[in-house]
Amino acid sequence: MPLGLSTSSSERGVTPVYLRCRAGRIAWLYPRGALRVLLRLPGQDRDFRACVRVREDKKRPAARLFLEGPRSLLKLYSHDDGSMKSIRCFNSKNGQAAIYVEAIENDGVTKMVADIEYDLQPLPRGVHAYDPSEECRPCTSEELAHAFCTSDLVTRGIIHGVENHLDEELSQMSVKITRLIRHTVEENAAQDIETNNIPDEGESLKKVTISVAQHCGVTHGIGEFVFMARRKLGELTLQCAPRLEDWAKLISSLSEEGKAHCVLRS
Repeated sequence: MPLGLSTSSSERGVTPVYLRCRAGRIAWLYPRGALRVLLRLPGQDRDFRACVRVREDKKRPAARLFLEGPRSLLKLYSHDDGSMKSIRCFNSKNGQAAIYVEAIENDGVTKMVADIEYDLQPLPRGVHAYDPSEECRPCTSEELAHAFCTSDLVTRGIIHGVENHLDEELSQMSVKITRLIRHTVEENAAQDIETNNIPDEGESLKKVTISVAQHCGVTHGIGEFVFMARRKLGELTLQCAPRLEDWAKLISSLSEEGKAHCVLRS
């Protein structure tokens, strides 16, 4: 949910902001001084991996970001820091993390907006450090059932191609949709799929782009998969992708064991 904030032109102090949403957006109009944004997961005291994306006009930067460390502030984002990464990630400590959004001086007349999106990914219980390999391992049967019921996109499809973006450390899969099962879109979000209708036989298949961490080494696989993805910082990010034949076999056993929280389909 977007959060709109504004301060008077004379304000130079630090304004505290407390957020307990798993994902959200901060829009700070005419920024002055700084915000101290405290991030926590809703309803639980678990550590998490946080990622932020700053959306701004590079010609008119509005703010810099710092991560609160044990003894000092650590630079997280600046328009002139030389990094091409639009997304910056960090770990929580004791179930929370604080970032400072420092306003860049401006004339006070030109409309400036510090526009920041954030996403918090819970770490496994009992784990306090981010393990990159967690993003790459196959999902367990319980995780598959959960992902099917909660993902923003669930579709059968074929990997048409993979494009690596070295600067972003991401790989983007181009997926041809063979059967769209579910697709939910955030308000005002860009459509990744032109329509929810499945094309008639003879029409060209619709496509969707799904992001995966580059270190997972995703390749152009052969066969049909069930892709389950959630929207993260404006992009669809892969959760699970079992092969269609494996998922079809799992459906009955997951339902019989009571591990399904919705009607599972293939």
